[in-house]
Amino acid sequence: MQRDIDHHSPGESIEQRRFIAQLLLASHEQIASQAATMLVERWEDIAARYKPLAFDRWCENLQGRVADLASSIHAGRPQVFVRQVIWSAVAFEKRGVPRDDLQRSLDVLGEVLDRNIPAEDRAYVMGYLREAGKELYKPVVEPPMNLSIETPQGETGARYLLAVLEGDRFAASRVVTDAVAAKRIGVREVYEQVLGPVQQELGRLWHMNDLTVAEEHFATATTAMVMSQLYPHLPRKPRHGKVVVAASVQGNQHDLGVRMVCDYFEMEGWRAVYLGANVPGPDLGIAVEHFGCDLLCLSAYLPTQLRAVEDTIACVRGHEAGQRCKVLVGGPAFLGADVLWREIGADGYAQSAQDAVSVGARLVGV
Repeated sequence: MQRDIDHHSPGESIEQRRFIAQLLLASHEQIASQAATMLVERWEDIAARYKPLAFDRWCENLQGRVADLASSIHAGRPQVFVRQVIWSAVAFEKRGVPRDDLQRSLDVLGEVLDRNIPAEDRAYVMGYLREAGKELYKPVVEPPMNLSIETPQGETGARYLLAVLEGDRFAASRVVTDAVAAKRIGVREVYEQVLGPVQQELGRLWHMNDLTVAEEHFATATTAMVMSQLYPHLPRKPRHGKVVVAASVQGNQHDLGVRMVCDYFEMEGWRAVYLGANVPGPDLGIAVEHFGCDLLCLSAYLPTQLRAVEDTIACVRGHEAGQRCKVLVGGPAFLGADVLWREIGADGYAQSAQDAVSVGARLVGV
């Protein structure tokens, strides 16, 4: 993990960073439209490569880029933006698109921002784009496969993955349930060494353009089904009276990780309340009160959802029960963001489902 530029950039107060971020979000469609127009008009090869919808495709791409930039500035973490740009560069390359196209899009975005950002803030904003440009052409080491057939659990995972990729959810289910029934593997080990690594591998395959969105959706639905089949067989410790509520914040449609987190907590004796994906902050505040929550777990997948985490925590703290409960955050959005979790009002951060249980237990004193 790169940490050399993972810090609060000097020169701007929290209030000013939030002002800039809000300004970018309020005008992101206009900024993206202007940048996309410049891009396809200035470079004929780009217009030809993405025809007949070159403008529309780049406008959508640049809207996301401006939103990423706003989120990174709001957090004061250039590396959050850099990481998203590098991720896009790899995805572009694996789909036969030159990185030059991405660099050109950043160039025209910089030109548009230079005209739309107040003069006193331009240098600060351009610094984020420069950091991304520095990293764009550096060699990227492709992430390794998350599965190995050298262990029995790895072989089970590989067989499960193969069944999923073949579109056979019944066969995928039997791979796992038969292994559990035969006591070749425990349910906890299935989560840690089969389902979790397989989901990570599926994400890697999609990023490398070896998997379609449809295939990824099928795979995730299959894993959710298998988790439902395993749920009655979770090895549960005696209840200790603590309650955890877990959800993906508003805007985050990914909830499989949150569901795994809940199951891990339940195995350790917690009463786990799983609320799923895309839960609005005000509703989570009510849920904390209603369920007598001791620990609230929030997940954010993309940097653009970090603001939702902060807003949700503020909503929760507005309730008397929310002032008593601890808040634990996690998800890919926090990777490379150092101690950002503390600055947005959380009490802790977990890098994995297993880590969430140990950190949560420490926070509430179990």
